[in-house]
Amino acid sequence: MRRNEGIFDAHVHTHGGCGGVDAYLRNVKDHLSASGLDGENLLCVRHGAEVCTSDALALLAKYRMPGKITVYCNPGFKTACFDCSAEGLKEQIQDFIDAGMDGVKMAAGEAGEGVPLDSEIYDPAFDLMEETGFPLLYHVGGAVTIPPKRTFHKFDFPPFVVYRPGEDDDREAMPGLDGAVLTEQREQIERVLHRHPGLRVTFAHMYFMSDELDLLSEFLDRHPNVMVDLTPCHEIYYNLSQNPKQSREFLCDYSDRIMFGTDNTTEMDPTGTIERIRTFLETDETTFVPAWGIDIRGIAPLPREVLERIYKKNFFQSCTPGTIDPKKAAGYCRKLYDTLRTLPGITEDKLAETLEAAERFD
Repeated sequence: MRRNEGIFDAHVHTHGGCGGVDAYLRNVKDHLSASGLDGENLLCVRHGAEVCTSDALALLAKYRMPGKITVYCNPGFKTACFDCSAEGLKEQIQDFIDAGMDGVKMAAGEAGEGVPLDSEIYDPAFDLMEETGFPLLYHVGGAVTIPPKRTFHKFDFPPFVVYRPGEDDDREAMPGLDGAVLTEQREQIERVLHRHPGLRVTFAHMYFMSDELDLLSEFLDRHPNVMVDLTPCHEIYYNLSQNPKQSREFLCDYSDRIMFGTDNTTEMDPTGTIERIRTFLETDETTFVPAWGIDIRGIAPLPREVLERIYKKNFFQSCTPGTIDPKKAAGYCRKLYDTLRTLPGITEDKLAETLEAAERFD
């Protein structure tokens, strides 16, 4: 029996760059095997020439591992060869749908400095996503305060542990995102959701409201198609640990609006983050987490049906996996190749990966 059976990770980053198509597929398969999960939602980004072919490879991984992989793609805001006009963004989303992708991954600020989150440039794409039910995972905001952190005492000589000044030192609470910026972003999102009430959107990292559960409850009540995920930034679990009773009540009351996610990447060991989140959800223990430098206080007992919703059911309530037509998927890969040929800095090897993916669909 797999140790994490019954869990689907809604938030796993994938970047490609593994040394070819076969190496990429091996990484995804090994990552899933190591995790012990039922499946993973791979999030692709287009933040530079090194990673902008990852959606073709992730789509192929989904095709090779049916039922275990879903894929969310990132519109090419920061990659000059993509058309990021209002109609161009809509066309990119339509291409994702036609190819058999499962959703969109976006982050605040991707459309450029000074472009508000409620800009009309998004409206045609959001209209399309409303009409089709195509979901969005959206990273908006950040922690205003980074909690204090403590570390293990280090040897000050090799070969045991090499001391790294700053990184290996205890620290006090630190300022994070400017509160005025966070307030403005949330106001813009309210206007987006007012214009697009049918948009299926999941806000990553609990919408950075883990220290404001009453306000988060009001937000979810106003917007019935909105969900949040439990993906760490570690301040989420610091905040939730301050009042386990309130946190447990919130997760129970909104158990159909919260989903499991780790923020792992397919190039790294997935097990630690999964264990930390499960310890929080399934025990009442207080545990020091070295990777975060904080104690987390578990909020068990949670009813089994609450865990089942958070661990898997809610993701598939939000996301209806797309069906891959091999010919359309191959066509998508070739269109991606034609688009990326003009991208400065992209290598012939990276371009060739998109054509190889197309051939494998053929």
